[in-house]
Amino acid sequence: MKPYFWMMKFTPQKEWIERKGLLLWLAFFFTEIGAGLYLISMLFDFWKGCWVGWVLGAILGGVVHVLYLGRPERAWRAILRPGKSELSRGVIVIMLFSLGGVLQMAPSLGFFEAFSSWVFSWPFKSIMGILCILMIVHGHLTMHGFSSIPFWTSAVFPMIGLTSGIWAGSQLTLLLVVLFSEVGIQAAVEPIAVISLAAYAFFTLYLYWSSFESSAAAKASAKKALVGDLASAFYGGVVFVGFVIPVAVSVLIGLRTDFGIGLSTLIVIRALCALTGDLVFRYVILKSGKYNPLIYSNVFKG
Repeated sequence: MKPYFWMMKFTPQKEWIERKGLLLWLAFFFTEIGAGLYLISMLFDFWKGCWVGWVLGAILGGVVHVLYLGRPERAWRAILRPGKSELSRGVIVIMLFSLGGVLQMAPSLGFFEAFSSWVFSWPFKSIMGILCILMIVHGHLTMHGFSSIPFWTSAVFPMIGLTSGIWAGSQLTLLLVVLFSEVGIQAAVEPIAVISLAAYAFFTLYLYWSSFESSAAAKASAKKALVGDLASAFYGGVVFVGFVIPVAVSVLIGLRTDFGIGLSTLIVIRALCALTGDLVFRYVILKSGKYNPLIYSNVFKG
């Protein structure tokens, strides 16, 4: 776009998805899948899964957040504006999740065993569950509060974050179940996976449908993904890899039909597709976001 057209038309946002902005894209992704994995694993006392989720969400996600903020020695200042900044609230939640996760999982390694009855209790699990949910929706809430990009302000935006996080978390849990041979958990996690996938698909469909009934800027953002230069990533990475293949695999698992592939292989394929689809979808959402023009005219509608 020519410099003198900036903010005169629907201008794509670049701060959160190009150059250093790619770090925020990855930070949101790692905190989401890490918290989702921790939440699902905690429900079934699968502490190996909790450890992996904690590393992904607290360590990897937290580090990438700090790298995005820049100047690590000053990054701590992000926590000073929780009343005004969703990013600030997210950093605080990550810190609380990090501390709570260590306290909860330490007894599983033989440390602080005196606290095991407390940290394994349902009240403490409920607190950790709330922190997990806040971490899962953190990225989408941050974007949702960015009112200058109408596409992100849809009411279903946080629900997409929640359902995608639970879906990705269930798939990572099942992937670790296969790796660690904890087959007893698979049957219990599978219904969560199917329901979250259905809800994720529904809210995604509703987001794009409602965008065409919303503002012109939201419609322009949706069209960028559906018929614009992001269409190949959307239909190939999000629709086919992220939804079609997982649905087909879920049907095969539900019918107990593996065609000689093996249940474990199907679970691994679905998990890899789920994570790939989620990562691509986050990219498409961030890349397709467009600002309203500073000078709005009927010329720009449609």
